[in-house]
Amino acid sequence: MLAACVLAGGWVLCQARAPGKTGRDAKTSKDAKAQAGYKSPTCVAFSPDGRRAYVTNRTGASVSVIDAAAGKVAAEVRVGRRPTGVAVSPDGRWAYAANTADHSVSVIDARANKAVGSIQVGFEPTGLVVSPDGKRLYTANTISNDVSVVDTAARKQVARIPVGRAPTYLALAPDGKTLVVNNSLSHQPATDPKLTAHVSVIDTAAGKVIAEKRSGGTMLLGMGVAISADGQVAFAVHSRPNFNITPSQLGQGWVHTNALSIIPLAAGGKVITVLLDNVSSGMANPHGVALSKDGRRLFVSHRGVHQLSVVNLDALRALIKRTRPADLARAHLNLGYLWQYGGVVRRVGSGGLCPNALAVSPADGSVWVPNYFSDNVAVLDGMTGKLRRTIALGPPTKMTLVRRGEFLFHDGAHCFQQWLSCTSCHPDTRADGVNWDLLNDGRANPKNAKSLVGSWQTPPAMIRGVRASMEVAAEKGFLFIQFVQPTPDELEAVRAYLRSVPFIPSPFHRKADGSLDDQARRGRKVFARAGCAACHPPPLYTDMKKYDVRTRTMRDPKGTTYDTPTLLELYRTAPYLHDGRAATLEEVLTTYNPLDAHGTTSKLSKQELADLAAFLKAL
Repeated sequence: MLAACVLAGGWVLCQARAPGKTGRDAKTSKDAKAQAGYKSPTCVAFSPDGRRAYVTNRTGASVSVIDAAAGKVAAEVRVGRRPTGVAVSPDGRWAYAANTADHSVSVIDARANKAVGSIQVGFEPTGLVVSPDGKRLYTANTISNDVSVVDTAARKQVARIPVGRAPTYLALAPDGKTLVVNNSLSHQPATDPKLTAHVSVIDTAAGKVIAEKRSGGTMLLGMGVAISADGQVAFAVHSRPNFNITPSQLGQGWVHTNALSIIPLAAGGKVITVLLDNVSSGMANPHGVALSKDGRRLFVSHRGVHQLSVVNLDALRALIKRTRPADLARAHLNLGYLWQYGGVVRRVGSGGLCPNALAVSPADGSVWVPNYFSDNVAVLDGMTGKLRRTIALGPPTKMTLVRRGEFLFHDGAHCFQQWLSCTSCHPDTRADGVNWDLLNDGRANPKNAKSLVGSWQTPPAMIRGVRASMEVAAEKGFLFIQFVQPTPDELEAVRAYLRSVPFIPSPFHRKADGSLDDQARRGRKVFARAGCAACHPPPLYTDMKKYDVRTRTMRDPKGTTYDTPTLLELYRTAPYLHDGRAATLEEVLTTYNPLDAHGTTSKLSKQELADLAAFLKAL
């Protein structure tokens, strides 16, 4: 290799409240309530001796405590709403669960199998990790875009560290000095052709980000991350959307590929990104990452295809060493890179549907896989990847209409060659923040992806209103994005699922009782005075009409009008405007509204603009 490359750990590394259910279909509403009968396992963590496994149940609002030897659930502990991440203290005394919907962490007494406290952290905590000495707990807060630092003895948040946008999972080096955070979305405007998310590297002693790691290509929807035993290299998974081209086909990763990035944690090295797909089949929605007990294999779960990639790290290291630097820099474009020699990567079944975050048993090295739609945990052999057994987390439950729709929305196996699923562009039914040049209204006029929440209540669909309703758009999405013809039953299920997804009330500029704070209340008055409510009336904050708001570009035909979007959940749907040119709400109100075409804002004072933005962020 050339001198510009660095050897690290044996790796060659080249440098307002939402509206009620008005108009909601009664059958869908009733069916949605049945979701409470599911567990939806999401993350798993072990006690230090490997005797117990703790599994968060996202829709079950609980943590299942599993006796690993017996392969049975020993207890189920009630925690907060939508628990996601889970971690165990180094002495095994405490377990912690991140309650995404409550912005909190539940503290579980591991002896009594009981939740004994709750710690408020940032908005929507997802991933959790505990320091080697057990004194600090770190949470990745997806909506507040930061990491909470918790004093475990005092059970109190002591610091917040800003990171990238929408952080998901994190990993801590064995010495506790370096924290790596995988971010899922970009802060950039969607008009930037080099839009990307990144991985944040934190110095825990300094309490700040010391590096932002990016790959040679786009990184989005970053999820799992793991760190090698020597603390020198991190492994992070993410998608690679090819948003700068027209999605006219899917073959050979034309629209989406699914990647693993090898990230040096010391200064001087470059990120290497390789694709987990091959030339003829994708591995949609990489999610969980875990290293084998001996550190020689990396396991990656793929929610979209219900499989795991098993990467032989010795073979991958050898492959990288014999690759020319120029070719290595383009490995993120090479679908055959990991497959050119045998033994680098292989695929195994996950033992269920939609595998999530993984964990390796410290006792026997087995790989534990929580399967979201199967309500089970699969136990795989850590050497062969073969299924040893599955552990049911509750009695068998038949999929309701809504549950089946949710499954289909996340199922990349329905897509041609398994490259992507609906959630690849609409994570959690929201948006990926990317401009896509879809063929539903001509070519060369890319537009920003829209959130699907409430789309059934706010027709027409799509930014230019080219689909009459969510129901039509859902069918066309399967036909022209996934290149598959859904059955009527499948369409009915997906539509029912989309009707069941509620708007999530904003945590910003809200008091403890949910009412607006003083700034947002002032902003509500500015909202009315500036004429915003004329096109964005409550409760849905849209009149469902189309207007010319003077944002048309040379790429858009003359006379183009744009659908008035709902302002609900505006706090989580950046970037803004039809082409995502505005990275912030402030830019919408100032830089991109000089003619007062969407609200009379040009004469507002700085304070009034700040108040208006606060109100919008509170919706």
